[in-house]
Parts: sequence; C-alpha cells; structure tokens
Amino acid sequence: MPYEYNDIVRQFFEELKPLFVNYLHKNFPLTYDEIMDIYTDVWIDVRNNIQRGKVEKGTKWKAYILKMGWNQANKVATRRPSNVDSYDDEKFNRDNFERQYSQEKEAEASIYEDPDMQAVLSAELSYIPDPCNKILKLYYFDELSMKEIADSMNYSTSRSAITTKNRCMDKIKARVVNAVRRLGIIG
Repeated sequence: MPYEYNDIVRQFFEELKPLFVNYLHKNFPLTYDEIMDIYTDVWIDVRNNIQRGKVEKGTKWKAYILKMGWNQANKVATRRPSNVDSYDDEKFNRDNFERQYSQEKEAEASIYEDPDMQAVLSAELSYIPDPCNKILKLYYFDELSMKEIADSMNYSTSRSAITTKNRCMDKIKARVVNAVRRLGIIG
C-alpha cells in the first residue's frame, strides 16, 4: 500500500532539514538559500512520486530524500557560475544552526496558538493579490504540482512557478510579521 504524502511530511520534513542542510553543505559549494530551495524541490518531487504511486511502503525515507537532494545539488552546482561564493564552511556551525532552528520552531508554535496572532494571520491572508493568490490556491488547496501550476499560469518552467511561490510566501510572511509587530504581539 502506498504512503500518503501528509504522513511522510509530518514525520520527516522538519526532522530531516538540519541533516539535509549539513549533508549538502559538506558535499557541494552551494549557498544556504540554494540548499533550502533544493530541500523544497525535493519535497515537491516526493509528493509527485507518491501521487504517481512510484513510492511503496518500506522505502528508506532518509536515504531516499538525501539521494534526491544529492542529485539536485549536483545539477545546481554544475550549472552555477564560478564567481558565486559557496556556503562558507568557517561561518557554518551545525550545533548553532540546530539550536537556532529548534528555538525558532518552539517560538513559532507558541505564537500560532495565540488568539491575537490567529486573528492577524487570518486578516492578512484574506487579502493576497494575484498572482500570489492564484498560485497559492492552486498549490495548497487544489494540490496541483508545480509543473501543472506552471502550465496553467503560462510560466516557462516549473522552476519559475516555484520561484514565484517562494517570493509570494516571503511577502506574506513579511506582511504578517509587520502586522504582529505593529500590534505588539512580537518584538
């Protein structure tokens, strides 16, 4: 019986992120943002593979996801211009990264349980202009793949759709953060 995508995400997405970042960082000359883009892309591919029935029970998810990341990182690293700086090894400290990541997750959990925060989030999400509104609805509500979204919105590639979706999410996050700061919910 095939896995459900939500089961895999709940179990592995957050758990594997620090390992994934460290693994690619040690093996490829990539920036942190490139690694995080690859991580997102890998999970989109996992979703698509599960939906197509290409992944069965018994899959070793950690190895599967790291291998997919390795393949994508290899493509990105070989295509990048030689004048782009890689993720600086001396500035990267895995323990600090994991500590900061854990603290951010704990802070997020407590903030999202706050009724004032929920009201702000609801208000900010009620107005999202296009193309963000459309792309986010297609992805999160209609559960279309990024390729399907790219086709329906006339993007040249699914990578363009992913970039647009990521920018939209960044804008929404910034709006919500500004709103909760104005209201004094967070500092």
